[in-house]
Amino acid sequence: MQQWLSSRIDLDRIETDTVRTAPNGVEQVQAVQHRLGDYFAAIRILPDLAANPATFRLVFHRRPDAGRFWKDLMVNIVQDIEKAPRIASVELDSKGDMEPISPAKTSP
Repeated sequence: MQQWLSSRIDLDRIETDTVRTAPNGVEQVQAVQHRLGDYFAAIRILPDLAANPATFRLVFHRRPDAGRFWKDLMVNIVQDIEKAPRIASVELDSKGDMEPISPAKTSP
């Protein structure tokens, strides 16, 4: 799963969003491209805090100047994991701006 995910979180990857508008009742469709690196400084795969080799953590480091679309991109990546051909489950660990602390960092 981690190997498959590596290409999905590459900062040079482009996601295309379809934007539909209807000015004056006439539908217009536009494809808008979003490069992950324009929204995230890094997207990292880290080992699970419980040292379970079958699990991992995905950490998104948002750029300070990221537009509001960063949330949509993050959700798209998480949904890709859930839809992957491998059995996977996703659990939200933190919504904060701080990276989770590993057990090694918490010991005195």
